[in-house]
Amino acid sequence: MEKIISTGNKLVKEVRELEKKAKLRRETGLFVAEGERLCSEIPADSIVRIFVTPDYHGRMPEGLVWDKVKSTYARAGGDIAVYQVSKQIMEFMSDTKTSQGILAIVKQKHYKSLSGDFFIILDTLQDPGNMGTIFRTAEAAGVKGIIMNRNCVDIYSPKVVRATMGAMFRMPFIICEDLSAEIIRMKDKGIAIYAAHLKGEKNHWEFDYSKPVAFMIGNEGNGLSEEIASLSDAYMRIPMMGKTESLNAAVAATVLMYETVRQRMNR
Repeated sequence: MEKIISTGNKLVKEVRELEKKAKLRRETGLFVAEGERLCSEIPADSIVRIFVTPDYHGRMPEGLVWDKVKSTYARAGGDIAVYQVSKQIMEFMSDTKTSQGILAIVKQKHYKSLSGDFFIILDTLQDPGNMGTIFRTAEAAGVKGIIMNRNCVDIYSPKVVRATMGAMFRMPFIICEDLSAEIIRMKDKGIAIYAAHLKGEKNHWEFDYSKPVAFMIGNEGNGLSEEIASLSDAYMRIPMMGKTESLNAAVAATVLMYETVRQRMNR
């Protein structure tokens, strides 16, 4: 295992640049995952490099400690280099306040298409926490895929990667250059598209979600764009008491996902 002793090392600089620059992440097809739990969720064939501190004694996949990681992934068909760095260098590379002593460079996974009967469509969602919560909840609720436009927060940014808590490695997703065209393709396949919208006249539980369905969730401040919302089969509303005008995007998505779960479990 090679040791890195300087923050000037090109691999250390690469980590910092990948954390900061979405353009570089897109160009290289790489991103940074940090922390024991998150690193343990990464598919073996997606890891490019691992960095650990000398005192890291956490456990990795298959119950193996870090000094056996390289041989484990080599057997899995990976080509992974493991580097040891000081605490100071790890803190320099880390995007968190307190590093757990392990960090990985990971290959992005690109899905060409999605299959199934239950989807979430995201229109210009901007908050990393909302994105992460939607990914985690979607996995728990049995969603088959997430479709988002390029204006959404970068799924591979450090904050979003952490917020998904590993769900991004298991939940299929597509980033669309033309979200409208993708929605039209979904409708042509017989998928009903519903928009969570303040103009909705029927409550969300009054629709039938036992058949193929997709829910549109819009931007935190502006909601769905008129262009995207107009492509829905129907507007729905989530009833709210008191003076609250709208729900948090992730909360709204959760309500709709679990109403679908309820209906499908009871049919």
